[in-house]
Amino acid sequence: MNLISQINNILKKFETGDRLKSYKELKKIFLKNKNNNLLRYNLAVIQKNLNFNKEARINYNYLIKVEKNLKAMINLYNMDIEEANYFEALNMIENILKIKTIENVNRDKAFVLYKLNRIEEAKKICIFYLKKNNKDLGFLGVIGQCLFHEGSYDKAIKIFKSILKVDSKNLSALNSLARTYQEKNEKIKAEEYYLRALAIDNLSFYLLNNIAGFYREELAYDKAIDYYKQALSVNPNNAYIYNNLAKIYFDLDNHKQAMKNSFKALEMKRNDGDIQKTISFIYLKDHDFENGWNYFDGRLDLEDFKEKSSYVKKLNKKLYRSSNLNYKRDKFLVVREQGIGDEILYSSMYEDLLNDIDNTVIECDLRLLNLYKRSFPKYSEKFVGLGTITNNDEKFKAIDNIIYAGSLGRYYRKNIKDFKNNSYLKVNQKYFDDMKKKLSIYKKKYKIGLSWKSFNNKFATDKSLNLKDLNRIFKLTDCDIFNLQYGNVKDEINSFNNLTKNKLLNIEGLDLYNDFEGIASLLKSLDVFITISNSTAHLAGALGVNTILIKPENYAIFHYWNQKTDSTPWYASIRLIDKKKFLNDSKFLDNIFKNLS
Repeated sequence: MNLISQINNILKKFETGDRLKSYKELKKIFLKNKNNNLLRYNLAVIQKNLNFNKEARINYNYLIKVEKNLKAMINLYNMDIEEANYFEALNMIENILKIKTIENVNRDKAFVLYKLNRIEEAKKICIFYLKKNNKDLGFLGVIGQCLFHEGSYDKAIKIFKSILKVDSKNLSALNSLARTYQEKNEKIKAEEYYLRALAIDNLSFYLLNNIAGFYREELAYDKAIDYYKQALSVNPNNAYIYNNLAKIYFDLDNHKQAMKNSFKALEMKRNDGDIQKTISFIYLKDHDFENGWNYFDGRLDLEDFKEKSSYVKKLNKKLYRSSNLNYKRDKFLVVREQGIGDEILYSSMYEDLLNDIDNTVIECDLRLLNLYKRSFPKYSEKFVGLGTITNNDEKFKAIDNIIYAGSLGRYYRKNIKDFKNNSYLKVNQKYFDDMKKKLSIYKKKYKIGLSWKSFNNKFATDKSLNLKDLNRIFKLTDCDIFNLQYGNVKDEINSFNNLTKNKLLNIEGLDLYNDFEGIASLLKSLDVFITISNSTAHLAGALGVNTILIKPENYAIFHYWNQKTDSTPWYASIRLIDKKKFLNDSKFLDNIFKNLS
């Protein structure tokens, strides 16, 4: 039997029989015929099928090096896509397109660009090919995914449904529809499309990973773990699936399994920001702050801190990531974290930094500028509005090092004793006196503030409550209850007030989104503030206001609220309570007011 016949027989046995035995037979033949590139290629294909990816990569790379084998190049970049190595995949795709223009490869290029958040480039490729054939389902799918990324969910849904009209079993469209409905918080439809897709292909690791994430958000942890494990059985070389499994175990407070899976992921992708962030959250919850902050800086490798915009890329050129602060001659610029809540949280370390390094400037949200200047009077000239330096080329040139506010933890909160547990923001006395006058017309014994919604991200719905959920508070006859909820909630308040005797009160003229001086004065005038996780909660904690914070479910929680007790080291005046306990514990509110009496 000649060599080609031997290879074909083994490949047939591989498809129908003992796959590992067939592989060993083929490898034995290959060791005697290493110069046969067709044999090497088939060996690599089988190695990939058996998840021996390291060996497959060696053989594909050899074929690319010696003969620029296009099939090997295509298979290699597909492996990179499966393992979420998108930069490597794009590089290989570019090399292929220099040799030959292949429509399917361009389609994959558009998909990879979408994954790298280079949305306009991805759309440009799709539009070019759709002008030739507006029914190309592959390019239509990528356009839909780009629209999903941009938040144009209804437009994305329209495209995915148009694909299903042509091909009712299109797995990508079904999966994408499910993800889009999930993002829109239409959970029944999301599950429906996931299960429809799963009935077509229960070995798609993309689908298995996504449906597992859906069940995690639904707190159906057993289902989520099962699907993640199925995804790993299909693709054991994908670091992100291990990391996602780690997040589940972290939700369940199984830190041993969480660490095991997250470090397995880190072995595969050493510099991945999301994996490092998972590890940091485990350490921070265990109050192992030194390790926690070291890994927390891995977030600087995430898109929001790395590739998001030209502004971020500009900052990264001067980003300071050393493990200690010993450059006292250099000029430092501190820039805020992503949201105003995090900015307030990490500003608890500003005085530590300013005491150590005089040559420091801190950019801040303009709404906080006067609060900071007043609260840190010794360093008032060190605070400037957002963009004062980063948007001025001359001023920016004078800066030696950039530090994100959250990175200060690794220098100033290395252990639990480093947390000072004091209120560090100070109200404007005139504003405070004026607020007291406004409140003097309300004569009940206690003054309560309420904030019940968050709007800023995909976790907002899970963090938020409805006013009806807080109905028990309004049954407390000795309390005047004041609205501290920013955003478009006027209709909700009016509808609720029509149904209750004790009304939710608004302070006339107080802008609950922009006027942080006025908000601070109202907060300081309260006996207790009851809130969910939002920026006003951080302001209350920084002012030392007696606060009850209703924590979201585990998957939507942030490291500063995710504690093993009902307190957080960041704010001494905040007491934490789980959402379910708050809604179901009838004695909880009684205890609050016993403590006030």
